[in-house]
Amino acid sequence: MRRDSWSRAGTIGSVGVAIMMLAVGCGGGGASPSPVPTAAPTPTAAPTPTAAPTAAASASPTLAPGGEATLDAPATVAGGAEFAVSWTGPNAPNDYVAIMASGADRWTKEPYFYTSGGNPGKLVAPTTAGDYELWYVDRDDKILARRPITVTPFVGTLAADATVAAGTAFKVAWTGPDGPKDYVTIVAVGADRWTSESYFYTSSGNPGELIAPMVAGAYELWYVTGTSDSVTARRSIAVTPLAITLEAPATVAKGSAFQVTWTGPNGPRDYVTIVPAGSPAGTYLSYAYTANGNPATITAPETAGNYEVWYASDRVPGIFKSIPIVVK
Repeated sequence: MRRDSWSRAGTIGSVGVAIMMLAVGCGGGGASPSPVPTAAPTPTAAPTPTAAPTAAASASPTLAPGGEATLDAPATVAGGAEFAVSWTGPNAPNDYVAIMASGADRWTKEPYFYTSGGNPGKLVAPTTAGDYELWYVDRDDKILARRPITVTPFVGTLAADATVAAGTAFKVAWTGPDGPKDYVTIVAVGADRWTSESYFYTSSGNPGELIAPMVAGAYELWYVTGTSDSVTARRSIAVTPLAITLEAPATVAKGSAFQVTWTGPNGPRDYVTIVPAGSPAGTYLSYAYTANGNPATITAPETAGNYEVWYASDRVPGIFKSIPIVVK
């Protein structure tokens, strides 16, 4: 989105999840502050292939005699971990391999892969420990091979500072299975699901980085498994208030550049701007990202009047600090 001329107010787009990136700043023109997450976590309750195995809507599979297929995999896997399964079999359309709880008699959305996808295939172990079986099921819903496998308890930990300042970046070390789309996030105490808070995928490295919320209070860190959307590890963390200050001249000339000294979290895409007095949150004219230095330099509008200098951010909505300024 292009920035409008600084003499005309625009509106910042809706704020998304904080993503750990270098903020790119500019003065009176250039790219506008806007949320730029690469992708939101996409936890799902079950795998989402192009089509479900035929076993999902049919009668209980029957075990075919004669050893028409084989399965090879570790005897034990960790809860939530991805593992490989080698197989032999007819590889007919819709043949699949799944991991099932011991004693199950039909597939009910457990992890699976179609044999047509390659050999070996990959499965993700359930997060509930126990005795399971691998099945090779053909297109006629017959179990051509089965093999026992044990899932050990999920082991995950989170390590971070006990307190962090509002709006600041901080590191979180983790242990866990690092399964597909597993992620770590920060949520308010009492939350029951992720709702656009700062997060990182475990696949991005260890430790990862989060941005603390702008609102102080009690929070939790979560390790969430991507395949089942289960919170498998938690850790308490407190977000403390962070003082934000702004200093600027009381009056400035129309169209002149002036400096604003600030203190604040200096988070990704935090910025200082000048707006008409009484403007709603999200308004901006000339602006500068805090990452570009302190003091920040912005340009006064060409229209005289009463204005305000704001500390704001693309990461979260709101006006975090405001001071009056007169343009003459």
